[in-house]
Amino acid sequence: MPSAQSSGWRGLNPTLPAWIEPQIADKKDLFEASHIAARVLHLPSSARFILDQLVGCYRGELVEGRILVWPSNEFLCERTGIPERSIRYALSRLIEEGVITSKDSPNGKRFAQRSAQGQIVRAYGFDLSPLLGRLDEFRDRLAAIKEVERERSLAFDELTINRRAAQEALRTLAEVYPEEDITELTARALELARVTPRRSAAGSADNARDAWKAIRQEAEARYYAASAGNSCRHKDNNKYAPDQSCNNGSENVRAEAPKPVANVEDLVRACPDAMEFIGEVRSDRDLIMAVSRQRGTYGVSPSAWEEATREIGLLGASATLVYVLQMQIRPAPGSKPIKNVGGYFRVMVRLIRNKEVDLANEIHRLLRR
Repeated sequence: MPSAQSSGWRGLNPTLPAWIEPQIADKKDLFEASHIAARVLHLPSSARFILDQLVGCYRGELVEGRILVWPSNEFLCERTGIPERSIRYALSRLIEEGVITSKDSPNGKRFAQRSAQGQIVRAYGFDLSPLLGRLDEFRDRLAAIKEVERERSLAFDELTINRRAAQEALRTLAEVYPEEDITELTARALELARVTPRRSAAGSADNARDAWKAIRQEAEARYYAASAGNSCRHKDNNKYAPDQSCNNGSENVRAEAPKPVANVEDLVRACPDAMEFIGEVRSDRDLIMAVSRQRGTYGVSPSAWEEATREIGLLGASATLVYVLQMQIRPAPGSKPIKNVGGYFRVMVRLIRNKEVDLANEIHRLLRR
């Protein structure tokens, strides 16, 4: 690796590759090459800034048949605000990557010599010829990177489609066919939602996409098996009169709703991952009805649900279960993942009952996070 002492002295530079032939360079081409090289070579920000400044110092004419520039470290410090030590490391990185080469003077300084007529006949500094000579190479590498990014984006699109379809199928099964036992399938979906990579993070989406696709196919197969291939209910369990609503759940909703422990709108915004399983809710009643129908699929036993509704009310129990599901899917930083939703739910209910936990504050903490 070339040394970078403050005196300006460097080790021996590799000879310029034969395929780089200096030519009259347009500044626009040089800037394009610098921007592409920064992305392809994953240059740090300091090296990117310095490379842009070197290109900006080019006067548009060759010196000794090369694209030479000779800015001082002091000039680069003033233009970029980067400390001199960092500038030396950035220049060493650019030389190491083969983007520029150095042409040192006998005393290690950078300067130009002019003729009597004022023309520059010799200069010592940095040669940008390799940057321009590798422009085609950088373009090809950038095209390959964009192709990989395009395939990754398509994989995440398919992942999102399969995930939403799987969650919708599970939600429909829980609402339309509550007699179907989908606890294990729902648990798999919750665990998968917890480990599914985000689009903005690094990593591949292939494994998660295939796993969501498998859950979707299994959930849809169980739905069609339960409905005997029909688009409506195969079994009609509605025993109410025709003028009564068919949306009554197994639990009776109190005529007077208890004092809310959290605002439903805040709950929906704070727990987006859990709400993808619960479905769309716009009021307290929607939340209570949706959670009451589905609580069994998440491992909440009838006795635990009865205790929760008795101690903190239907709305409080519903909001608590949504909160627990969100914490299982996206645990707080540094906390362990929830393995037993039903047990965690029962503990949370008792903590809320004893006023050891304020659910509204927990929801607001999620919003801030």
